[in-house]
Amino acid sequence: MIPIEYEPPVEDARVVIGIDFGTTFSGFSFAYIKPEKEKIEIVVNDNWLGIKGPMKTNTVLQYDEDYEDVIAWGAKALAGEPSKKAKNNQPRPVELFKLHLGDVPESKKPKLPDGITPERAITDYLREMGN
Repeated sequence: MIPIEYEPPVEDARVVIGIDFGTTFSGFSFAYIKPEKEKIEIVVNDNWLGIKGPMKTNTVLQYDEDYEDVIAWGAKALAGEPSKKAKNNQPRPVELFKLHLGDVPESKKPKLPDGITPERAITDYLREMGN
């Protein structure tokens, strides 16, 4: 992240958070708004799990074998993608789950693993992004 100088809290200080939850890539930014400041500094996240530079990361989750717990998210969820030989034995990355929110024909929506609803995938992703 871009460094910010720390100042003691002000009674009327507010934080505005912007989340770009995209179908294939997502990102976030934030700004401190203080009444006495004329200029607002917007901070765009550019550090994703040790990968510095891009303003967005992949909207992808990797679950454990039982699809109970998230073991990776973002670009790292794709880094551990199983080889073609091991595809049947390992869980596949869960992606494009945002397509389940809109008026996309059922035939165009990606199949989600058993037990993974679009709401759960979105909740899990946003939780990981916030950690």
